[in-house]
Amino acid sequence: MVELFGEDYDCWEWFQADKEKILRSLTRKNANDRHQVQGHRRYYNYWHHAKTVVPSKIPTEGLQEILNLQPLGMFLYLATEIEPNFFIDQIGPNDNIDRVLIYTRILVTLCELELPGFHTEMLYKFAACTPLIVHYEELVRKLCTKSFRTMWTDMNRVDSIISHMQTLLLQAQRAGVLDENGMDILFKIWTNLKNNNNPIIEERPICREFLRQLHCLFSVDVDALLKPNPAAEIYPSLEELKSWLKENGDTCLHAAKLSMSYISSTQYINSQRLFLRQQFLLPLRELEVQIKLNMHFPNAHSSKLLFVDVLAAQRNSTSDQTVQCEKSLEEALLKIKTGSLFCFTTSYDFDNLILATVVGTDVKQIRRGYIAITIVHQFNIGNIYGKSLIMFETPVYFEPYQKAYRYLTNSNVINFPMSDYIVHGLTRTKSPAYLNHTQPPKVYESQKFVNKLRKMPLNLSQHEAFQRVLNTNFNLIQGPPGTGKTHLSLQLIKTFLEHAKFCAPIVVVTYTNDSLDKFLLKLSSFTSSIVRFGCQSRLPEIAKFNSRADTNMQLINPRLKRLYWMVNLEIKEHFKRLQTLYATFNDTDKAYPEILATQRLVWNAQEKLNCIRMIFQHYLIIKKNVLAMTTTCAARMNFVFRFLKTRIVIFEEAAEILEAHTLPCLTPYTEHVIMIGDHMQLKPYTSYIKGLKQSTVSHSLFERLIRSNFDVNVLNIQYRMRNTFAELLCPLIYQKLLSHDSVYDFPSVRNMWLNLYFLQHQELETQVHDGFLCNGYETKKVAEIVHHLVEVSGYKNTEVVVLTPYTMQVESIKKKLSKKTNLKDVFVTTVDSFQGLEADIIVLSLVRSNTHGNIGFLSDQNRICVAMSRARYGLYIIGNMKILAQKSSTWRDIHNKLNLQNAIGGEFPYKTIK
Repeated sequence: MVELFGEDYDCWEWFQADKEKILRSLTRKNANDRHQVQGHRRYYNYWHHAKTVVPSKIPTEGLQEILNLQPLGMFLYLATEIEPNFFIDQIGPNDNIDRVLIYTRILVTLCELELPGFHTEMLYKFAACTPLIVHYEELVRKLCTKSFRTMWTDMNRVDSIISHMQTLLLQAQRAGVLDENGMDILFKIWTNLKNNNNPIIEERPICREFLRQLHCLFSVDVDALLKPNPAAEIYPSLEELKSWLKENGDTCLHAAKLSMSYISSTQYINSQRLFLRQQFLLPLRELEVQIKLNMHFPNAHSSKLLFVDVLAAQRNSTSDQTVQCEKSLEEALLKIKTGSLFCFTTSYDFDNLILATVVGTDVKQIRRGYIAITIVHQFNIGNIYGKSLIMFETPVYFEPYQKAYRYLTNSNVINFPMSDYIVHGLTRTKSPAYLNHTQPPKVYESQKFVNKLRKMPLNLSQHEAFQRVLNTNFNLIQGPPGTGKTHLSLQLIKTFLEHAKFCAPIVVVTYTNDSLDKFLLKLSSFTSSIVRFGCQSRLPEIAKFNSRADTNMQLINPRLKRLYWMVNLEIKEHFKRLQTLYATFNDTDKAYPEILATQRLVWNAQEKLNCIRMIFQHYLIIKKNVLAMTTTCAARMNFVFRFLKTRIVIFEEAAEILEAHTLPCLTPYTEHVIMIGDHMQLKPYTSYIKGLKQSTVSHSLFERLIRSNFDVNVLNIQYRMRNTFAELLCPLIYQKLLSHDSVYDFPSVRNMWLNLYFLQHQELETQVHDGFLCNGYETKKVAEIVHHLVEVSGYKNTEVVVLTPYTMQVESIKKKLSKKTNLKDVFVTTVDSFQGLEADIIVLSLVRSNTHGNIGFLSDQNRICVAMSRARYGLYIIGNMKILAQKSSTWRDIHNKLNLQNAIGGEFPYKTIK
């Protein structure tokens, strides 16, 4: 079996070229490699037997030639052309320091690429190269001795080797691949640096930093660190879940300590990693299921070997094999994304645990109750097939968390991007480094540009923000609703491309696909050099920018093709072994570990294939001006940003992006960061952790820096909504929000006496099941006003949008409107889903109305802000203002302002049509 990118993937013809020739050469190479391995086994412990013949090595001059290659070219060359085992056989006990340094620089160059599927494998091999690590320990020991003067004449060389060994050793430690021997050598390095007798070395900043990192590592618990790092993976452990359940999910004994600033990059990285891990301790949906093996596995695609059968109980109780999901369950399952994480256990005591990710969500299979999965971890359980299991879906989308976690695990603490601001909390910014290379230098200070700036279509607050962004390397811009955040971003990109085009490609990151499409539609008016990654755009106007649309193959390194087929053969070999293991499986727990280990080999090889796909796309986008994607996609593409050495990164919707998810977008080459958002609107979603959810510490980097008194430019003139709507938000939410003259010319809503109105009632809400809420009275009133607006006033379905905070109310309103042909296409959605969007007329159903005064997340000021700021011409709200005003000062303020406008009462202000 050979994995393919898929029939719709445009590069497939390129990879097919010369296929047979490449496969024949690889078959011969594999045969030779097997023969060499057998011959080399007797030399495996050559470090302990100096007289033993060492396997053939690349001459030092050859290593220097490899070092001179571009990083990606170096990787492809070593991955496809080198015969000896480059990661084990190249360094011996008697090699000189020059060879060790050249080899180390090669490893660091490869390590900094952080190629998914290849990176951890390389770190494993590095950790297994004991002679190299021993060389590091000997070198540090000598440097820390007064009598050692060999390298003192070139302190840059000293700094370089310390920096490089720190990168390799600490990444290997954080990845959990250093064995007991490796940790022992690292401990000796720490001891040598701590007892340093060489003042010249002691004063070097890089040595002090390395010592600090090692001190943080070993001063905690040395014995625990002699084993592979238990937190090397993001998956929750069995002990963590049991501890969480023991505390009824209300506490977390080792909650991540998020703060406004940090002592070191290591402390910052560790706190972010721990925070990401803790997001998977709160299960949401529970189902009784079974895990089943695909009965047609000899002919199956490797991603369709295992299925969760959510209807197993029904199938066991009936002979009917055509059992299908009920509509509500089917709709719930269809919302599950590829890359989601499932937890399985045999009982609520959590005596065992299975963790799996979703690898396929085929609609036909889901209707039959099947979801394709791959196992990623197991605790206290062997054979998993056919057993009755309880399934939990984790509360947050797993894939971007996993990618961000991996980035933090592998990141270089020495050169952590923008650490002055992100880690250390500095507020004084610098000029972007690239300004020294513009023509003429510092072009934005020239009189010519100043004259041009005066003519730009920007209001005063936009103008101030624009000027600051051009001249500072880290920027925050807060834009309340309708203040032209996107307009400002577009003007900035246009200016960058005109005056600093050598900084391209510019990276644009948004939180949602809809926002990304809207942004690119406007951006395309002045540049067509755009590539959109991730979920392909639904807008035909920008479909040409989808990453698969460009098929120019001229710049692609031909070795990539060879690597592609090498990995395909690797997958084929592992998968063939996996099929054999399944065919001979004797249904015992003891026989299962080998199956699981082989599954991981298949999974890792598939990750390599996805990495090759990204490398392929990298070659297609080298000359593009703008790379655009969502944060989920950006988490996968960090290594591509490093390939391209991207300098400028713009975050739209920055206040909605979890802090850890912004970090993979940054690299050591990042010179300019622009974050645009509004922390008074929706924040990133996080699961509940006591002591964090309600704390003043936010979950977005944007808000954290603002709360740390980092300078922020605030846009204060809004163009979206009537002035009466904007007045509801001030000054409680926004201190100052002016309305542009154009909003005073907005037309009044036809056949309504008022453009703003709150229909007050006390009809009780209904709890449907599992805490899902709706309000039948409000559903009825929503249907009435929508009917009036569409049928009587003649508004189009697209001009009226119904919002509500609760998904069950969305379904209730949709069902009611669908009974009338002319109303079934009116858009009904949740408030949260409509963040960043607008409509001419908004009808808002608030739902909450009860005798115990519980208003749930309607007390959240950020959510109130979003709900009240989506409408342009007409805003009609229905809810129980009595309990809202009792429980929320924000609603009390809104209530008072509505009273002043005579815009609250018991019936909507319809005009009678004569």
